[in-house]
Amino acid sequence: MTHTQPLSTRCALAAARLVAGCAVLALAALPVRAQTFPSKPIEIINSFSPGGTSDLNLRALETASERVFGQRTIQTFKPGGGGISGTTEVAHAKPDGYKLLVVTSGELTAGPNLAKTTYTLDSFTFLGRLSSTPYGFVVLNDSPWKDFNSFRNATIAEPGKFTMGTAPRGGVFLAAQHVIQQSKIKVTVVPFGGSGPYVTAVLGGHVNAALAPLPSIEAHLKAGTLRLLAITGSSRVPDHADVPTLKELGIDAPIVLWVGLVAPRDVPPDRVKFLRDGIARISKDPTYIGTADKLGIDHSYTSAGEFEAQVRQEDKDFKVLVQRLGLAPKDDR
Repeated sequence: MTHTQPLSTRCALAAARLVAGCAVLALAALPVRAQTFPSKPIEIINSFSPGGTSDLNLRALETASERVFGQRTIQTFKPGGGGISGTTEVAHAKPDGYKLLVVTSGELTAGPNLAKTTYTLDSFTFLGRLSSTPYGFVVLNDSPWKDFNSFRNATIAEPGKFTMGTAPRGGVFLAAQHVIQQSKIKVTVVPFGGSGPYVTAVLGGHVNAALAPLPSIEAHLKAGTLRLLAITGSSRVPDHADVPTLKELGIDAPIVLWVGLVAPRDVPPDRVKFLRDGIARISKDPTYIGTADKLGIDHSYTSAGEFEAQVRQEDKDFKVLVQRLGLAPKDDR
């Protein structure tokens, strides 16, 4: 026996199908919504080799980035040209917020003043500074110099007799040259491949002094093999509260080793805001702070505006210094 549905039921079903069909057509007519950013991991280019200060900063950042951004950050090493190679890649990358750059003075303020580059500070959008640490002026612990002025006076009394290790080019090199000129010490500069080799040279007695990032000499200071005579920057550091700044000694030496994040120019404003806000949140994350402390990395975050102002001032200082040293590219300045 065939059972037929009552007319009222059939009408109700037909009406329901009609409503559903109209709803589908209406949804199809709506514009496709933009995909939420970020929808995939964010790549951060490091223009130097693993193991350096930039690498350590990003390792700390990675511990909190997925919770804050909703996606992982992936560090990619692109060393070469004193940081210029990787920096150039990001400067010309698609401005979608998925490729960022971890930066130091080597890439942004030293490199472009010492060599021709296809990028300038205006090629980037500043996101925030992650850390800032002074350079320390060190000598052997058993040397006769107990403070910076005694070393300075010795070099002035016998100009050319004493030596100072530094890197051949880049931010550390210009920081050292800045201190030499401002303090008027009379030393012969001996270039090495980086802070590791020239700190080793001080330990071996091959040079008398060096200006090095504090993290690279901390273990030797704790071991009592090196003596810290002074630091750059505007204030003393808690771990070495008895060591004066060069500024306190009447020497203008504001240059420090900073690490920050930038994006290519023209990243959409909403994505820039998301990244800037995220970095600010990461800077307060307990896991990030704990990891940074374990790695011996300073975590003195500053906003994008403050960070950019610091970098632009340093760029001006380095420009004058490079021209004074006669190291500016001859076909560019």
